[in-house]
Amino acid sequence: MPMPECSPFCGWRYNPEKVEIEKIVAPPYDVVSEEEKLYYQNLSSYNVFHLELPESYSKAQKLVQKWIEEKILIKDPYPSIYFYELSFPFNQKTLNRKGIILLVKISPFNKGLILPHEKTYSKVTSDRFKLLKHTYFQFSQIFGLYEDPYMESLKDWGKGFTFLYEIKIKEETHKLYKLDNPELIKKLLILLFPKKIYIADGHHRYITALKFKSYLEKLLGKNEKKDYNFTVMYLCPLEDENLLMLPTHRVFYVENLQKFLSCLSNYTEVIKELPLEELTRVELHFKEKSQEFGVYTQKSLKIFRIKPCFWEKILQKEHILWEVPLYNFLQILKEILKKSEEKLKEEGKVEFTSDLQKVKELVDKNLTSAVGIIFPTISPLILKKITQANKLMPHKSTFFYPKILTGMVFHQIKGEILNYEELQQ
Repeated sequence: MPMPECSPFCGWRYNPEKVEIEKIVAPPYDVVSEEEKLYYQNLSSYNVFHLELPESYSKAQKLVQKWIEEKILIKDPYPSIYFYELSFPFNQKTLNRKGIILLVKISPFNKGLILPHEKTYSKVTSDRFKLLKHTYFQFSQIFGLYEDPYMESLKDWGKGFTFLYEIKIKEETHKLYKLDNPELIKKLLILLFPKKIYIADGHHRYITALKFKSYLEKLLGKNEKKDYNFTVMYLCPLEDENLLMLPTHRVFYVENLQKFLSCLSNYTEVIKELPLEELTRVELHFKEKSQEFGVYTQKSLKIFRIKPCFWEKILQKEHILWEVPLYNFLQILKEILKKSEEKLKEEGKVEFTSDLQKVKELVDKNLTSAVGIIFPTISPLILKKITQANKLMPHKSTFFYPKILTGMVFHQIKGEILNYEELQQ
């Protein structure tokens, strides 16, 4: 079976002689609130959110061209693969996650080369498509995973690299390097070639890339060598012990909180009640992870477990997704509210966060109607199992932590031939 093709590219980057790098980067666009978006935009008139989350698509188009003319943005002269090193504390340890930024040839999900794990919403892809159609730039990377149990792709880490940036944000240290040595690039591409790619974050951006490819094929004709056949991705080994796949918790807003909790008892049983101060340590109290979840309200913090009778119904209905605690909870939610989570999202009755402190804040602001649902962590290997079975997790099932920064390197699509061998001459 053919596998995804990867390629180096001539990335566009901020010119460190013109800007303060710490002030122009930002988190991924889809994990920030409106207030956080404004905060980053106010940090600098060159902050990446002026491009990624612009006032208008046409303004983003004008800005990117203006910054190129003013040499705020500069293009690397040789095709490169970019290496991203992220150090961060977690559970009293310092972890060091390493990843690779390069181009990956896109293909529809049904080809089985690049595999999704979550559902998507057409409204989001419409916004991303309009931005790409105006600017012809990908400002952020899709986060993908590949199998590499012996970490062969990372063995030469640091060899032949050129250091570019170091950015410290809170307790995280982000470093970017580039590799433009043809021999070392070729060695890495050979290692990556037989790998399938599992999308961790960026499903909407990937669908946007597919849509943009179809759009340019209608304008310019089909040509497998042109750059619109590729998208920029950040790739990490699936087996890396520094890779954290955290859950995305929920806060639901219900009309009658007591009735909701009462209905919940029809499907679950309380197995443990915890002091409220244990909220940030609730992960330590989960035993049967697929069957359990935490519930935080104004007055209590409890661990619930699905009752055997309803658990059997889930197992009979679903042979793969039952390993995902969120999937199981959503079956109960639909029974109680007679609505899907997607409908609740449209109505503004659910919020998503991986931060347990944020769960507490949201619930404490709406004591009479808010209920926080807390999920256990699960292994990234479950993601692999689900995608290989052609299944999809519910929307916002996972939160890969920490996020890489937007603004480190951009990819421009020009509708031109992407020929790595020619570019190296």
